[in-house]
Amino acid sequence: MSKWFETWFDSEYYHLLYKDRDYTEAEAFVEKLVTYLNPGKDALIYDLACGKGRHSIHLNKLGLNVEGSDYSTNSINYAKKSENSRLHFYEQDMRDAMPKQYNYILNLFTSFGYFDSDEENLNTLKHIYNGLKDDGTFVFDFMNVDFVLKHLVPREITMKNGIEFHIKRELNNGKIVKHIAFEDEDKWHYHKEKVTALGYDKIVEMMKKCGFKVMDTFGSYHLEPFDLQNSKRLILILRK
Repeated sequence: MSKWFETWFDSEYYHLLYKDRDYTEAEAFVEKLVTYLNPGKDALIYDLACGKGRHSIHLNKLGLNVEGSDYSTNSINYAKKSENSRLHFYEQDMRDAMPKQYNYILNLFTSFGYFDSDEENLNTLKHIYNGLKDDGTFVFDFMNVDFVLKHLVPREITMKNGIEFHIKRELNNGKIVKHIAFEDEDKWHYHKEKVTALGYDKIVEMMKKCGFKVMDTFGSYHLEPFDLQNSKRLILILRK
């Protein structure tokens, strides 16, 4: 895994930049998803790349049995503060085999495509497939690349806690790259995020190659129908 992934995603500045993400929207999405999936009370749900656990925690509040994992030590340490008998968190590289088999595996909020090669992305999906019980369900929530590229904002400046983040975005060698520069305590910091620009056709091809069946496709957190040109999200409901 590239060093940028390890140093940036686990840093305090990453969490500062994204701390104002809409938690109300996230909780509403989780509730719609649970209504749609209608999991039994004994179903075991795995939130893969869970970050600080916001989706996992809300799923658990809805009465579900949830496990979450993330590559970030800081995120998991934070999430563990919310653990209980039906909610557990682990530090794990998502390219490794799942720790057990689950009824549902969720990969939400574009938490995929950060690896260096298509092979790593495909192997991760194979591990997810093998980590599901028979007839298990995989929920894959990714950006709609066609929409993102059409509306890409090349440059912007955002202020968080007195720190001015300068952000540049570009498509480079098949990846959407976000360059982030900011000054704190008289020192400039430079980081970047890279996510593979996986379009709808490529993603579906990879899923089917792993053995998944596409059951439904949504284009927003309101579970509206997917439209290639106008949907901001690509949410796939897949069955093993």
